[in-house]
Amino acid sequence: MILKPKWPVLAAILLLLLSLTACSALSKQQAPEPTATYTPHPTFTPTPAGQVANAQLFDADINQNNTGAGSESVALPTDTPTTVPTDTPTPEPPTPTPVPPTPTPVPPAVIINRDTVNVRRGPGVNYAIAGRASKGKKFNITGKNPAGDWWQIDFNGQAGWIIDRLVNKEGQLDLVQVVASIPAPPPTATPRPPTPTPAPTAIPAPTFPFTLGKSDVCEPNIGQTYFNGFVRDKNNNPVNGVCVLVSYYGPRKLKCSGCDGVGDGVWGFSPFGGPAPAGTPVEIFVVSCPADVPLGGISSGFGDLTPLSQKWTKTIGESVQCTGITFYKN
Repeated sequence: MILKPKWPVLAAILLLLLSLTACSALSKQQAPEPTATYTPHPTFTPTPAGQVANAQLFDADINQNNTGAGSESVALPTDTPTTVPTDTPTPEPPTPTPVPPTPTPVPPAVIINRDTVNVRRGPGVNYAIAGRASKGKKFNITGKNPAGDWWQIDFNGQAGWIIDRLVNKEGQLDLVQVVASIPAPPPTATPRPPTPTPAPTAIPAPTFPFTLGKSDVCEPNIGQTYFNGFVRDKNNNPVNGVCVLVSYYGPRKLKCSGCDGVGDGVWGFSPFGGPAPAGTPVEIFVVSCPADVPLGGISSGFGDLTPLSQKWTKTIGESVQCTGITFYKN
């Protein structure tokens, strides 16, 4: 079935729409349209906690003033601050200062600075010697005496003591402690009174049959070393037949006074056959004559060589000629 429109109803609706349109136009003509006002955006300033409530009231007033019929609503900024980049550079962390390594402590020691030094069993020269140390030897210090002038050292595994002035030191000497158990010094021996020395018994001078005189003279003689003299009695008269021995490094020659035709009481030697070597020790003295003495003297088989007089002695420095050597018969 086809429904037919009811024209009277449609006409009424159309009339109602036209009336509403006319009223709206009239209303716009009577009420002037409000002018939009520009409200600047507030600049964000951090607000202390105590002022948050006032700021919220202020925002509420702004919203109330900007709200109304026909008014435009202005969006307010939120409380979230906008991060503004700055040109301030970020400071770099400071460079750590290097710490030097802690040096390894050097143990205290002594070094011998003399050729040879005594190491003793205690801090003093009255202690026994434990050994000797040579120059340049190094020993670790294990202690010191209260005065600080002796050092206790490790001497081949045993305690030894050495005086300060004979060594060089190294290491941390301030850490060296005084030895608590220093051995007691050895007892000092009581000196005994010296035993009186008996007075020497006077030994009488040997009594010789002949006495050596003091009338000799020695002079340089480059060509030959020569000795001569006399044998006389107490009245200075010549005495013949007395044997005189010349000795150097042992007996050499024997002559008798007046036996070789040189004159009464005269004797003489040229035992070297030229100059004597420098440094030759010479002795001349009277001895007993053998059974037969040749006129020229003898150089071996002397017989009894016991001195019958004091010995005339001289060490030859250069070739000389010594004369006037006289023996007097007592």
